[in-house]
Amino acid sequence: MEIVLNLLICLFCLAISLWMDFQIVDTEWKKLFMAMVCQLNKLSTEKLGYIPNLHLNDFDYLRDPKQLPSNFRASDGKIRTVIIKKVLYRAEGIVGRCSIVVGVECICTESGCTWHGERRIMKISFPSRSRTSEEELIREARAKAETSGEHWALNHLPELIDTITITYDKTTTVQGRLKAHLKEKYEERVMRVTVMEKLHPLSELNDLRDFAQVFYDIVQIHQWLYECAGILHRDLSSGNIMVRREEGKIYGVLNDFDLSSRVQDMGKGPTSNQRTGTRPFMSPDLLNPNWEGGHFFRHDLESIFYIILCLACRYAQPGVPAAEPRAYSKWFSGTDQQIFYNKNTFLTDPFGKGLTVQPYFADFQPWLERIFWKLQRGYRGRPIKKSTNYAEDENLDNDEDRKNANFDWNTLNRCVSYAQMRSIMSSFQGKSLDTRWAGGNPEH
Repeated sequence: MEIVLNLLICLFCLAISLWMDFQIVDTEWKKLFMAMVCQLNKLSTEKLGYIPNLHLNDFDYLRDPKQLPSNFRASDGKIRTVIIKKVLYRAEGIVGRCSIVVGVECICTESGCTWHGERRIMKISFPSRSRTSEEELIREARAKAETSGEHWALNHLPELIDTITITYDKTTTVQGRLKAHLKEKYEERVMRVTVMEKLHPLSELNDLRDFAQVFYDIVQIHQWLYECAGILHRDLSSGNIMVRREEGKIYGVLNDFDLSSRVQDMGKGPTSNQRTGTRPFMSPDLLNPNWEGGHFFRHDLESIFYIILCLACRYAQPGVPAAEPRAYSKWFSGTDQQIFYNKNTFLTDPFGKGLTVQPYFADFQPWLERIFWKLQRGYRGRPIKKSTNYAEDENLDNDEDRKNANFDWNTLNRCVSYAQMRSIMSSFQGKSLDTRWAGGNPEH
């Protein structure tokens, strides 16, 4: 009942918000809203919209996720039986359906099962039907690395084992009826089950140089994806940076391409009704309702800064939260608008308090201060949009006007670029880190 209970709590809070903030006084509307809440509690899991069409031995496991195993048909036509060993991640939200990432173990008894006894990661997500699939983008990137001889990149990309995409029945499901009624206003989604290799989270690291190498790896593979594979990730977060261990070495892996796009498709309109990213790590541009510039590679580089900043300032040591009040907590709990204003002030306020790095992560202070200074310089130098009522002044500084017209928003006038980030992050604690790729466009 956990899912239903959470939904009811959300609806109850929404009801309170509606009555208090918008002062809805119509008694009939109040009764209708509460009747809807009561009826939702009577719906089955599939009718509520959670994990439909997935065969689970004719039992509603989602109301009691401890009752397993569960079966599903893989893309090779075979029935796989897996046990969920651990819930690794479950996103929170009301719009759309949130991703669930779990650790699973195959317990197939069929002969010839190549998964038997193996630990895998399974992600169940509900992306937009019109969006290029994660599987397609990852396979494109890995194929590009193979054919171009850039084999180093394979160490920093996830390896998919299987993907199953399930569409909704247009005649029998709620989603189908909504699409028929709302037409283009309704964004169709699919259910996608992705099985991939088991990687390690950042929280398993202890050595600061390992952290630094992983972050530096992410910048390098991100640039390679953008420039060579033509893919922009668009959703960097602490949960999407993983670690691969091979032969005593560690490699940073850029994971989760659900919200990624081909660079050539970026200007062809959004494939989702929402801007992409994980709010605590998003650029304030993307949280600004007035932003019309699209998603730049610079926005992902900003996300890397916020990831390192939150690690170094919000944790006393890996996996151990710092004492309350923790730094930047408003980034994790506020609305889009609140986070936007808070981050914008953080980047532009000349009287800010500086960075409160925890002692354990003190060696990241030089990185953070240099990147922070670059960001501040870029954000403070942005042109100010003229009012439509602005009257031309014959004393206007024409040089300044031309300078504003040529402002490079993609890099904040070269303050935030791959070259800048790599220059700062290529060494740590006075020693060079491993550079995996010496290429790259110097203009980026």
